Amino acid sequence: MKYSYNVLLIIVTIVTSACSTLPVDYADNPSYAFTDTAQTTLAEKAKQISAGNPDESTMYLVAEGTEAFLTRMALLKLAERSVNLQYYIWKSDLIGKLLFNELIEAADRGVRVRLLLDDITLDSETEAIVYAMDQHENIEVHIYNPFSSRGFRAADAIVNPARINRRMHNKSFTVDGQYTIVGGRNIESNYFSANTRSNYVDLEIISVGPVVKEINKQFDLYWNSKLAVPVKAFTHNQTELDEFKETKKELADYAGSKKDSEYALDLQDSEMYQRVVNGLSGVDPKNLFRGKASVIYDDPGKSLGKSEDEIVYKTTLLRPHIENIEQSLELISPYFVPGVPGREYLIDMVKRGVNVRVITNSLSSTDGIMAQSGYARHRIELLKGGVELYELKARAKSKASRSLRRSAESKSALHTKTYIFDRKEVYIGSFNFDLRSAYINTELGIVCAIPEMAKYIATTLFDEKLLKTTYKVELVIEIEDVDGIEVPMEKG
Repeated sequence: MKYSYNVLLIIVTIVTSACSTLPVDYADNPSYAFTDTAQTTLAEKAKQISAGNPDESTMYLVAEGTEAFLTRMALLKLAERSVNLQYYIWKSDLIGKLLFNELIEAADRGVRVRLLLDDITLDSETEAIVYAMDQHENIEVHIYNPFSSRGFRAADAIVNPARINRRMHNKSFTVDGQYTIVGGRNIESNYFSANTRSNYVDLEIISVGPVVKEINKQFDLYWNSKLAVPVKAFTHNQTELDEFKETKKELADYAGSKKDSEYALDLQDSEMYQRVVNGLSGVDPKNLFRGKASVIYDDPGKSLGKSEDEIVYKTTLLRPHIENIEQSLELISPYFVPGVPGREYLIDMVKRGVNVRVITNSLSSTDGIMAQSGYARHRIELLKGGVELYELKARAKSKASRSLRRSAESKSALHTKTYIFDRKEVYIGSFNFDLRSAYINTELGIVCAIPEMAKYIATTLFDEKLLKTTYKVELVIEIEDVDGIEVPMEKG
């Protein structure tokens, strides 16, 4: 009897929570990226980097986590008009709190800050901080595809899984409409070489030029979508100005306490440190590329379940680049789950003479066991079909994780999402080679039609570092004796 009562109580709780509704009766005040930022400091720096080529985008590659963090901090310190941030994950750890503090300092200078976060991993601590920050007159926070039940989100997942399962996986960081950062990193310590136990291997593009306008357009589309709900609209959000003042002081005190931390010292060891402290002066020419680039992304209607016939899917925009391949497809995807359609598509490419090589996580390096399982079941057929597979070694160190100040136990996990087409074009962004990225989540990335850039990335990742950082997966034929008969057994 007691068991039945407990079951009934759980059901009532779920139903009651599910009856909560998302806010609908709130002021709908759309806002858009500033276009009058040509007189800002970052506009002048962008002009210098463009070197008289305003019709082309200039790309700077950032792989090291410490450099990725320094760049963000430097851009925020130089911000004069606007900051637009869009992320799937933002944690209130070392990196998250330092960036929150810098955003508040920028807002205090009069910079408009728009922060768009997906709701799936928004924990209570981060939620409290962004609610408080939203009290600032220059900061506005929207939550994408939010759960209606804040305290018991499982209810929404049970009652409306089709919508709740669809997340905004896009990542963009744009300052003054002049500089943008696009890639795979979320805002959490292990994306920036700040975790002593495990860090991600990732790759991002810092861009200036025409591509920034396209990112602004993408951000505005998501920001003004009905799926992006202002935190002011939530009835449970009772945050007041006094709470913002308290949060601001706590973040400032926290930032002050980390000035002599191990991570601060690691930052000072990075190659980018001197460029940052001197106001982003000078660049490493080997990581700098200039040419035509295009931003590709899903329409936010994908989060409502609209089909590829109704709206623009990123896969539709990416498909021509893949179909035009004649010689090679080299892809890096941490969660490589091709499914039967993807597996057969890659094998067909091999049959028509295309060299297909894949770098993904190994079982020891991955943080996604389910994704690894989904990949493993296709491994033998891919190998038999001629696809080359390489899996990351868990002990493949980044520069920062090799530092004596970092834990010797620190391991690496692949998080880069990069596709190289014939070593003539390269895609960098948030898109995994899996069915979730293709059909469920929204994604964002940049395709660069810059052969020098494609060759540099391919040479670095596939020619120079492949054997040092990965295991090559090979199909081994073993002979097993079954009742006196030798039977060949295939193993991946």
